[in-house]
Amino acid sequence: MIDLLDERGVQGSLESIYGPIVVDHISHPRNLGVLDHATSVGTIDDVETENLVIVYVRVEGGQVRSASFRAIACSACIAAASMATVLLTDRLLELGPLGTNEILDGLGGLPKSKAHCAELAARAANLAIGGS
Repeated sequence: MIDLLDERGVQGSLESIYGPIVVDHISHPRNLGVLDHATSVGTIDDVETENLVIVYVRVEGGQVRSASFRAIACSACIAAASMATVLLTDRLLELGPLGTNEILDGLGGLPKSKAHCAELAARAANLAIGGS
């Protein structure tokens, strides 16, 4: 069990602060690491929150065939970037940008103080698919 501080500064476990899907993506991030043969990369270095999120994609025929990420970030940003790669994989580019709410919905939500993590992951993902 990992001890953290919640939005009110009260000590709690990872499980008491985040929902089960978020905890799973923190504990077992999907698609972690540099993607070999990526066709595009999106990077967000948010100085204000000190989170760095990099999303790699391989696009073929107008579809994201694979996606991965690297992050130097808080647990919530790691979960959001992990979910972003899950949502990007096999996504048709014609669907347009990945939305922050898609990531939040996929994770079952984040605390208000961590909702910006979904935005950072979406921005990195959209830079990657926009540059492919």
